[in-house]
Amino acid sequence: MGIPKPTAERLARLAQLLEQRQNRTVPVTSTEIEQLTGWASHTIRKDISLLGAGNTIAGSTGYDPERLSRAIRESLGFTGESRNCCIVGLGRLGSAFLEYSGFYGSHFTLCAGFDSNVNRVEILKADFPLFPSYKMKEVIPRMGIRYAILAVPPSQAVQTAEKLVECGITGIVNFTPVILPLPHTVEVEQVSVIDALSKLAARLAVTQHHAAASDTTQADENTKE
Repeated sequence: MGIPKPTAERLARLAQLLEQRQNRTVPVTSTEIEQLTGWASHTIRKDISLLGAGNTIAGSTGYDPERLSRAIRESLGFTGESRNCCIVGLGRLGSAFLEYSGFYGSHFTLCAGFDSNVNRVEILKADFPLFPSYKMKEVIPRMGIRYAILAVPPSQAVQTAEKLVECGITGIVNFTPVILPLPHTVEVEQVSVIDALSKLAARLAVTQHHAAASDTTQADENTKE
């Protein structure tokens, strides 16, 4: 594909933002994207340039949202059939995905759920089939599942992830705090509310520091006058 992973991640997020715009016929500028995402406008322009020519409106009015979104999807391979996913671990967190509507209209289909507790599998209701974990080796290849959402207890994370890889899973969204020692051919997205809050706190600290420094500079200038 020739697109670095950090760029691909930003472009995938950008495509989502463009498709969520209320007016998708109005051009969008790199400055507007910067305001929405926090990414530097020069980074945005560089990312988009990797998609090739033909993705901007003539002149300097900005990018055509429809054409840009389509170009991103094509470059990242998000076209054609939906990608099948499964949820592994149907406790409080995992079972919340059983009624999650965010998959509708996306390029992913949640088509199976697994849990080591057979009673839980029998009791829970979903629009897709739920299976005992021991059936992963049979079900995952048969249903063509390549992505998994991992929501098992931390003590089961590594063992379960290794089994998923053996079953053909190539991408895991990991909701456990455990770092998974998996082959480099498997992509893992670590999701942590604590990490997200820490990043927010760090960004706010930097913003407040810059604001305080700016106020001090302005006060000094006023004093000189």
